[in-house]
Amino acid sequence: MLGLIPVLRTALHRPVFSRLNSSFAISNRFFQFNDCKELPDRKYPSFVANEYSKLKNIKWATPLNNILLVKKPKDQNVRLAMVNFINFIHETYSTQDNKVNIIVPYDIADELSQVSTKEPSILPNSTSSAIEIFTSQQINQIIDKTDLMVTLGGDGTILRAVSLFSNLCVPPILSFSLGTLGFLLPFDFKNCREAFNAVYSSNAKAINRSRIQCHVHNQKLYAMNDIIIHRGSLPHLTTIDIYIDGEFLTQSTGDGIVLATPTGSTAYSLSAGGSIVHPMVPCLLLSPICPRSLSFRPLVVPSTSHIMIKMRSRSLFNTPISKISVDGVLLKDLNDGDEIHIVNESGAIFQPNYKQILESNNNCKYSGIYCIAKTEYDWTRGINELLGFNSSFKGFGRR
Repeated sequence: MLGLIPVLRTALHRPVFSRLNSSFAISNRFFQFNDCKELPDRKYPSFVANEYSKLKNIKWATPLNNILLVKKPKDQNVRLAMVNFINFIHETYSTQDNKVNIIVPYDIADELSQVSTKEPSILPNSTSSAIEIFTSQQINQIIDKTDLMVTLGGDGTILRAVSLFSNLCVPPILSFSLGTLGFLLPFDFKNCREAFNAVYSSNAKAINRSRIQCHVHNQKLYAMNDIIIHRGSLPHLTTIDIYIDGEFLTQSTGDGIVLATPTGSTAYSLSAGGSIVHPMVPCLLLSPICPRSLSFRPLVVPSTSHIMIKMRSRSLFNTPISKISVDGVLLKDLNDGDEIHIVNESGAIFQPNYKQILESNNNCKYSGIYCIAKTEYDWTRGINELLGFNSSFKGFGRR
């Protein structure tokens, strides 16, 4: 699950005015920052099916070189974990034969540049020379170099990290639980060494989680979790027409609607009464938010479906009638007549009037997001331990 609280993207997208100058030289004896354009280009692993497993084996033709480290912002415990992980990589993968380079977004580089002897609990182990870290003010340079993403935080941290790659291939994600919610976080940080070693040596498995495309206001956006049309702080209800594969389904009046992936089925969609869906089920979910009609129930449709939402208003004034959020990021207001088209990242069934919208994402070597898994049973344990699935009033149900 990705969290019920909207996630802001600002931490990785706003410019950071720091002590980093154009050459990335920092007056810090612990870390030396260099431009990531010096690094080798990105490597793509292969994902091999296993007849005895629902997961895919992740295989590197040659060892990975570059990892992108993304953390939960402004958290002292996560900051300590980040430095510990950097220490581990520096001590274990620093020879010519197995060199692993660490990339961080520009704002995290700024945070690392502030580490000082006044904080002995988070100082790097290396005292002989500064640890080399790579960054860039240009996010495209970081994207072009990243073989693997490592996230430290909660599910919201994964959302922010994935949003960096927009319509491009998202590298495999190795996530460690250091946040509030943890549906996508099978690994405890204390096991970070074993987990990373397994990925590096091609002994890890991954689950593929789908993304959906949202076409609105001449923009193409991607969501790992959900797309939400909602009235927000507006005093009136939202009226929408819903079409599936070009066929009119219904007109709904209420607070809005949630269009979710299976990954997002345990977030806002669940709160709106939607089903819990395993992430490997190829589908899209439509869950109305407080509909005026009691007969409008949540729907599950094939992943090849093309969903169109058309905004309707009976107002005589040309004012915004609704808002739209993509993975917790609030976009522009919606007005009467606006259309929102939603399809799976892999594409949808061909329809002559919507050919461009329904095309698959040709910028990707593979679709979806591969998340490193701990076991075959991560999802089952997640809904039991985090949701307390089917637990009684006296405690958890039988296991």
